[in-house]
Amino acid sequence: MATHQYDSQNIRMINVAVVGRSIPSLISLAVHNDLLITVIEPDTVDAMAEAIAAVNTNITVLEQHNETVNSDLLCLVLAKRCPANQTIILSDKVPDFEKLKATGFKCRGYITPAQHDKLVKAIRAVNDGEAWLPRRLVGEMLNYFSECPHSRMHR
Repeated sequence: MATHQYDSQNIRMINVAVVGRSIPSLISLAVHNDLLITVIEPDTVDAMAEAIAAVNTNITVLEQHNETVNSDLLCLVLAKRCPANQTIILSDKVPDFEKLKATGFKCRGYITPAQHDKLVKAIRAVNDGEAWLPRRLVGEMLNYFSECPHSRMHR
């Protein structure tokens, strides 16, 4: 598995691992010199989680449709192995509740094709503790968790 790092000189760096070949082209490092980007080449979920842990990332950005690695599974594995890491998934369509549930509610952001220009803003927001989720998905989550609060909270 190959990794490539792009470094810059800023005090408050955000360590970002990207899994997917198209993602680095969405981030202009000349403009966003507070990001330390490590490109992780797809291999296996375990090898990728190990590589992401090794570079001590704050944020991992995954392409949802990767022929080698299941992004939902990798999101779950990262949540266990790297609890301080937050995951953003580049999705080909607007995610729904079932998609978020498939990540074990561990995904902190979804970027749709219409939002590719907002990837860096999403990285910074998620790094600051926010979520980058469509409003409709937030509404679905609230409805789901308010339907039967006692049975859902004790699972």
